[in-house]
Amino acid sequence: MKNILGSVLLLTGIYATASENYFQNAWDAKGLIGLEGAFGTGQSKLTTDTSTSNAVRVEQSGNNTAFGGGLKLGGESEDYRLFISARYHNVQTYDYVATVGAEMQYLIRAGEHFNIFLGINGGEMGSQITEGAFEYTVWDPYAGADVGVNIDIIDNFGLELGGRVNKAFSDSSVKGSVNFLVEGYVSLVFKFTGEY
Repeated sequence: MKNILGSVLLLTGIYATASENYFQNAWDAKGLIGLEGAFGTGQSKLTTDTSTSNAVRVEQSGNNTAFGGGLKLGGESEDYRLFISARYHNVQTYDYVATVGAEMQYLIRAGEHFNIFLGINGGEMGSQITEGAFEYTVWDPYAGADVGVNIDIIDNFGLELGGRVNKAFSDSSVKGSVNFLVEGYVSLVFKFTGEY
């Protein structure tokens, strides 16, 4: 029992010391929580049965207004930001479109409180559409890119303004899948370090 207790105390001490060193410099590493609002457009892939031969035609239904919001959790070092994220998108003709994934941003520091970022992201995109009495739900992998700026308002709070394109890799014969989403967004980003 003493050995187990000693091991737990030793590991706790090592973890506390590592955490203290990790957050030693303000720019070294910060935990981030982001609340996001977005507005843009989405293109749907709706399939219809074209004849009695059961051939399926893909209809690109054009661009539909999209808006939504989400939550992202991550961290920031001097040159990078990493997030895991979950978003809900309200896209015309769909019951819902949702994304769950991860993203990385490369930061180009243009000042003490301002940077430009270039990012990549990927994950799973889910969508649901209802036609008559039938609901069609689809989950497809997606990948995308984003670009924008981060502005520090105070030490523990900042704004992220950006644009994002997400392309879904969907089977064209599946009813209700999404082709892509293009959005402009604003994130309220709360920052924290080991000092609190």
